[in-house]
Amino acid sequence: MFEQIRLKIAKSLIPHKAAGENVNFLPWLQGGVPIYTDLSMKKATREGYKFSLYVYRSVRTIVQSASGIPWIVLDKNGEEIKNHPFTQTWAHPNPEFSGQDNMEIIIAHLKLGGNSLIQPLMVGGKPREFWVSMPDLIRPVPSKTPGEWLSGYEVTDPQTGKADILPKETFIHLMQSDPGDPYWGIGDLQAAARTVDTDNEAQDTQKIQLQNRNIPPGVFQYETDLTDEQFEEATRRVKEKFLQKSKRGEPWVLGGGYKWQQMALTPVEVDYLASRLRNKQDIATAFGLDPWWLGDRSGSTYNNVIEARRALYELVTIPLLDDIKSTLNLKVAPLYGNNITITYDLSNVAALRDDYGKKVDQAYKLWTMSVPMEQINSLLEMGLEEYPGWDIGYVPFNLMPSGSSGSFNASNDNEPSKMMTKAINLDSEEKKTMHWKRIDRRRVAWWSVLQKRFIPLYKAESEAVEKAVMDNTDAKTAIISLSDDWEKTLKASLSVLVEDFGREIAGDLGGKGANPSERKWTFDPYSLAVQQWIARHAAESITTIQATNLDDVKLIIARGMSENLSSVQIAKEIRKFYDDQSAYKAMRVARTETATAAGYGQHEAARQSGVAKYKFWISSRDERTRDEHLAMDSDSHFQGVPLDEPYPNGMMYPGDPSGGPGNVINCRCVESYSTSAPD
Repeated sequence: MFEQIRLKIAKSLIPHKAAGENVNFLPWLQGGVPIYTDLSMKKATREGYKFSLYVYRSVRTIVQSASGIPWIVLDKNGEEIKNHPFTQTWAHPNPEFSGQDNMEIIIAHLKLGGNSLIQPLMVGGKPREFWVSMPDLIRPVPSKTPGEWLSGYEVTDPQTGKADILPKETFIHLMQSDPGDPYWGIGDLQAAARTVDTDNEAQDTQKIQLQNRNIPPGVFQYETDLTDEQFEEATRRVKEKFLQKSKRGEPWVLGGGYKWQQMALTPVEVDYLASRLRNKQDIATAFGLDPWWLGDRSGSTYNNVIEARRALYELVTIPLLDDIKSTLNLKVAPLYGNNITITYDLSNVAALRDDYGKKVDQAYKLWTMSVPMEQINSLLEMGLEEYPGWDIGYVPFNLMPSGSSGSFNASNDNEPSKMMTKAINLDSEEKKTMHWKRIDRRRVAWWSVLQKRFIPLYKAESEAVEKAVMDNTDAKTAIISLSDDWEKTLKASLSVLVEDFGREIAGDLGGKGANPSERKWTFDPYSLAVQQWIARHAAESITTIQATNLDDVKLIIARGMSENLSSVQIAKEIRKFYDDQSAYKAMRVARTETATAAGYGQHEAARQSGVAKYKFWISSRDERTRDEHLAMDSDSHFQGVPLDEPYPNGMMYPGDPSGGPGNVINCRCVESYSTSAPD
């Protein structure tokens, strides 16, 4: 696959007239010769990981931060696929190692040597097990064939020492790229190798000094020349008397003619602690870590510690996981099909959640600037689930949906006093109009939001009915089979609408949304009464919607049968009908449900407030108003009704389904309230 992609890229870069010609890549290295490196994994582990405290702690810090992060699979729409075969296999890769065990080895190999090779055990074309291999036993072999990147891997048998060439598909090669050798990676340790060697030597020197009583370098001088026998005897006595552990700390007693001459200290010995601190910092730099992780607390404060923990993930762990993710999606994901993406889940990382409060503050500031929550969620990566209305921005002074078609008249509606008109005690036509515009603009803004939610339901219904016709089964059963999906979507939509419009009116009546000093009560959109209304109304709406859709389908089937159309032809007509009508039907449902839920939410907020005593019907301010609705608004003798009584048309609020389709469909009336009986 990789060779084909590279070939396509190369062809796209050469002149068009030569695009059909053979393209020979200029090889990086000699083909057919295995790639070797001076730093084996065995050497890196022995001299770095095992001998150097700083290397060990660097690798373990990265391993511990990354190995436990779960991996997930997403579909083409970005939705997680639960219990996907890859996630199950990756979490339990083989009988001997857990998923975290495998990841620990993979990451350690990458950090120490720059390469990690995974051998998948394939069953039915898909990985059944994943085994991490020892990089020292495997070497990539560049291909001699023009246009081919790799011919395979040379694998050495650790028992016999015999080497064989295996196909390139045998291994999944993860590596940290070496710009000078794209076939074999480079580890963090290799960049820090000289510093690690220097630090190890410094410790060895210090150890020797301690073994030698920690005496500065010096010599025993004798006044006359010594024979070989005398020299050996003198050396033996010095070691026996002064260097044994049991003799350390005892005073020196020198014989006649002996004289001790101390030599100068070396620079390393003079600056041993300072040099080791510098080595620690350099090694931490090579691994991308803050020296705090290696025990350097010289500049530690509470904030430094928080930043170090967050930086570990942002600067080291996440880039490392991104590197692994890219290879898995290149080599492994295609084995399961082309419509999945392998990725990782950081939602449970505490160090990253520490900053969530700041994200919330930033989100709130952006939201008050009328930035839609959909954009905020994408920008700040907050992990919020989509909800109706999150693609709408709200102006800060009254949380009114922005960008709707029901915008205000520019000549009159920019005055703050008018914009802030409340739904209580409206004593002029001007105030009624402003209140109607405020609510209507909010309703119109919801239409497209809900339409997007309902269109997929019509699409699914189209597919179900089309299949039913093809299979000669009942279309009604196919439509009803989607009742649960309709119920879930409608309940969620009604819930958010009731809450949104209820809170809007609650702010007018001294509840949540009003000035904190004036707040006396809070609108409860989750009360038992609200939930019962939502459940009841959703069930009624679903029955009506499906009955309407079934009538349409029956007409198409009946017409097709009368024209002697085949099942395939009738199914095609049904699909065409849904393609043409789904957007219209979804918008009709969106407008109707918005009007109903908005009317109920406002009325319920007024009821919960205890402030509103009377209600007033305010008809829509356009030429499409029903005569009966206009009469209730303009009739001079009609001054409102008690809050808990119906209007003259039998409806409790504008949009009340009890008024029937003739009073509800496309109705855009609202209501206002008063704190006392009208005069």
